[in-house]
Amino acid sequence: MKSLLILTAFALSSFAVFSPSHNFKIESNNLIWQKVYDSDQTVHELYESLRSHGNYEKIYIVREEIIFIFNFDSNNELGAHGYRRGSYPSYLKPGGKYTGYLQKKNDRYRVTITGVNFNWNGDLVENIDDATLKKGELRDNTRTKKVIQLFDRFFNSKFSLIKDTNDNNW
Repeated sequence: MKSLLILTAFALSSFAVFSPSHNFKIESNNLIWQKVYDSDQTVHELYESLRSHGNYEKIYIVREEIIFIFNFDSNNELGAHGYRRGSYPSYLKPGGKYTGYLQKKNDRYRVTITGVNFNWNGDLVENIDDATLKKGELRDNTRTKKVIQLFDRFFNSKFSLIKDTNDNNW
């Protein structure tokens, strides 16, 4: 009986360790990042906060929704979250851009990142979906997990200027 109890405890702890602990999900065969935050700021105040804290190619408000395109450099922005050349896939080297939007509802807002693209010498662009998804599912390998965790840390820090909530219910 004691060994059965130990085995059950080990299995449950393993499940907790390997369960997804990130804010990525798959919708229509596309990888998106989504997180809900608590905030009493208006859309215009959130817009000003975002605009003053980043390298936005475009950022604008449309019908109480903030839409943005952000350029990032792997060595600078991703480096602060653990990225090192040689220990991550080569498609991360040059950096790239991501697109997304912020929606406000009551005292909460939701940030959704809908596309992450990597620039190869200015001509060739690779999407994170191509690198991390296979047949509409996340690839089950260490490389994909490292990339997902890296971008989860990166996006969390980008939008942490406002308090996040444990309840991701929109």
